[in-house]
Amino acid sequence: MIEALVRLREGASDQQSSAAVELYPRLKGQGALVKAGTRINWDGAIKRAAADLWDTPENTPDTAPTLWENIRYREGYRIIPETITAGTVFALGELGWWGNVLYKSLLAANVQTPETYPAGWGKVER
Repeated sequence: MIEALVRLREGASDQQSSAAVELYPRLKGQGALVKAGTRINWDGAIKRAAADLWDTPENTPDTAPTLWENIRYREGYRIIPETITAGTVFALGELGWWGNVLYKSLLAANVQTPETYPAGWGKVER
């Protein structure tokens, strides 16, 4: 069973991994090698190692943020970036996080944030 979960975890997309954070290991600070691309559970969010590194207090996402990549999803939905580019537009009806609020895009090809154009987004009640 555990082996099957590990295979699922390793093959998961960033979107899928964000909905199953508890399946990912946490840093232990015991000096083990963390290979580039390894995803971890860091305070309930997924982080990915940007390079090979050692699991030490000096190499945590908080103390060495350049060694870690943020996964731009939370609970299976994209996090709305401060700047939405042509490659990161939100589709009509697509859900996204802005801060701690989940929003639904009310526009096709939405390139505005809920802050810059509130009429383009609707809050999702959970």
